[in-house]
Amino acid sequence: RIGASNLHAFSRTGLSISTKSFLSTQVNQSFISNTQKEFLKENGYLVLRNFLPVQKCQALEKRIGKLIAEFDPTTSTSLFRGHRTDKEYEDQYFLTSGNQIRFFWEPDAFNDKGELQFPIADSINKVGHALHTKDDLFRDYVFNDLRPAVEGVGYKKPVPLQAMYICKSQRTGGEVGPHQDSTFLYTNPTSVHAFWLSIHSSSQENGCLWAIPGSQKYPLYQRFVRVPAPDNPNKTVLRMIQHEMPENESLPTKGGVPIETDVGDLVILHGQIVHWSNANRSDQSRHAFMMHVIEGENDYPKDNWLQYPENEKFPTFA
Repeated sequence: RIGASNLHAFSRTGLSISTKSFLSTQVNQSFISNTQKEFLKENGYLVLRNFLPVQKCQALEKRIGKLIAEFDPTTSTSLFRGHRTDKEYEDQYFLTSGNQIRFFWEPDAFNDKGELQFPIADSINKVGHALHTKDDLFRDYVFNDLRPAVEGVGYKKPVPLQAMYICKSQRTGGEVGPHQDSTFLYTNPTSVHAFWLSIHSSSQENGCLWAIPGSQKYPLYQRFVRVPAPDNPNKTVLRMIQHEMPENESLPTKGGVPIETDVGDLVILHGQIVHWSNANRSDQSRHAFMMHVIEGENDYPKDNWLQYPENEKFPTFA
């Protein structure tokens, strides 16, 4: 476990990995220390302990419960998988969710007859992708509580672009395979960071984050982009395309370490660090709220999957 006062730092020199201890300072939400910035730069992730009070985490959990309770399950058949099929990449419910609050099912939510196998609250994989602009409580968290951490990373014009509340429910929470966040929210140059708030405690038993320290120095393997449908050039679908992926290689997991957290801890992830989480087959849920932020001064390609309608601008902290 990565403790509050003893984070393990890793640096890559060729294939060698060295370790050192580092004393974490108490977070007051007004800055990220130079030592912490160096840790993030070297390792691609940083854990800020006790970032948000437990009561505020509980309020966010209660709000998501309310939203799920009010959700009409007949309006969505969209599954979230770590490895999607071409048909699922054509899912317009997902494609147009960038500026909406939408609900995505666990892969095992339905049986062969298309019937829910579990209670709705245990069958939702995530809620996304605009909680931070469409819901007052999540908006307050992102634009007030989270803002100092975002600015502390060093953004000039930060754009809070993609919000996801991840349920990872007990026994039904699916795995999320190895990936790099810049695959999905690419900028030139790359700039995305994920700000992952631990709503529940996370451990190896209930599907905590895993990451390969230093892997933000790896090339960006893939991009997730909009393309014309093969059978209809007027229809947009999504595809995963090779970007800088070495030939005959896939994203590695060797060298990964678990990042276990307590309620209120914040994990910051560099956009190119390779990370993942295993399925939750425990009796403890593992809720988390993730906010992806990009640099507004960098080019954001029009073929990125997440786009707003032409008459809407991305949100900013200004």
